[in-house]
Amino acid sequence: MILRILAILFIISIFIPVEFHYLLGSLRIESYRIVLGLALVVSIINIKQVLDRADIVDVLLGIFIILATLSLMYNHGVQKGLESSGILAIEVLGSFYLARLFITTPKRYYSVNMAFVTILSLVLVFSLYEAFAQHRILHEWATKITGNNSLDYRLYTHYYIRFGIMRTTNLFAHPILYGTIGAIFFPFAILLVINKFKLVNLAKALALLVGMITTLSSAPLLSVVFQGATAALAHNWHGARRLWSSLIFFAFAGFLLINALSNRGFFAILISYLTFNPVTGYYRMLQWEHSMDDIANNPVMGIGLHDWTRPEWMNSSIDSFWLLVTMQHGVFAGFILLLCCFIAVFKVLGTLHKHHPAVKWMVSSWIMASMALILIGFTVDYFGKIQPMFFFVLGSISWAQYHEQLSDSVTRLSRIAQIKAAYKRKMK
Repeated sequence: MILRILAILFIISIFIPVEFHYLLGSLRIESYRIVLGLALVVSIINIKQVLDRADIVDVLLGIFIILATLSLMYNHGVQKGLESSGILAIEVLGSFYLARLFITTPKRYYSVNMAFVTILSLVLVFSLYEAFAQHRILHEWATKITGNNSLDYRLYTHYYIRFGIMRTTNLFAHPILYGTIGAIFFPFAILLVINKFKLVNLAKALALLVGMITTLSSAPLLSVVFQGATAALAHNWHGARRLWSSLIFFAFAGFLLINALSNRGFFAILISYLTFNPVTGYYRMLQWEHSMDDIANNPVMGIGLHDWTRPEWMNSSIDSFWLLVTMQHGVFAGFILLLCCFIAVFKVLGTLHKHHPAVKWMVSSWIMASMALILIGFTVDYFGKIQPMFFFVLGSISWAQYHEQLSDSVTRLSRIAQIKAAYKRKMK
């Protein structure tokens, strides 16, 4: 019961505007962190259940947290290092194990995804108003209620107006956050339409797509491209074309990602479409170029939360989750976390063909969303609520490892349904 309540509260907290926060010294307390803190406590209380279900993904995630903690303590001292690593553990382990312990059946996976898809489709009306009226009305209301003006001031400038449309944030702190949230649940929405066609499901899928488009951000749209490529990979994974499909997929992904960090050749044209702004692509390239010096000088322990080396005219943000993790916590920490995520995806991909069709589409949607999240992480930082969402998604598929039991259960239910239907026909 407590896990169900925490899961519901977590879903709600994701859609609470950033203005609803409390500053405890330098610590920013938001509702989702409170929920995940409680989830981590519940996970510790149920440590036996956690250990019984643990696999290589849990081990690697634990190693990453240890390495990140050591990095923060080394760079900032024991007290501040433990404070910062505590927040990291809450966002990473709290969200991962909330999903791991609660989403233990296909039914729960379906319900959680449907909750996100439904809410995202309902708030589309605010996105359309924000985009064309150029008025961030939801954040204006939140500021009036809380007195906190938490959005970056640049979000109100002409830099966030393209083609006469304001890049929408909706209930989130940045267009990228809103677009990425939509991209996470887009595969589920699309496969739901394909497997259970209803006009309401189609409307929800279209609402997610339109919402992503209104952000005018490259990340969610590039994510959809990766999701399509991942779908093709999953379809051919257990056939004779497995090797060639893998080579084509990673060559395609590598081409897009390498070009995403370059301003030469074909990408000079492509980036203007993928980022809607060629300056954005060039700026990301500069971030990689200058941050590599810090990584080379601090390969093991990273630089922690210290400022990174760059020209004075560049701001402090890093538009790459994997680059930031590696720079802050060291090469080993970055590699361990990336390896953890890839193992999680390919472990599920390896058993995809064993699932009953009734649940196979949901497993496929997770693979598509997770692979895209991993790859898009090279071109966008998962700051704010996206980081816990990333690990919540990563932990939400543990039920899929019981594919044999699931197939037997679904088959039995199908037979029972057939018997009931036959009995009703006979009685008529």
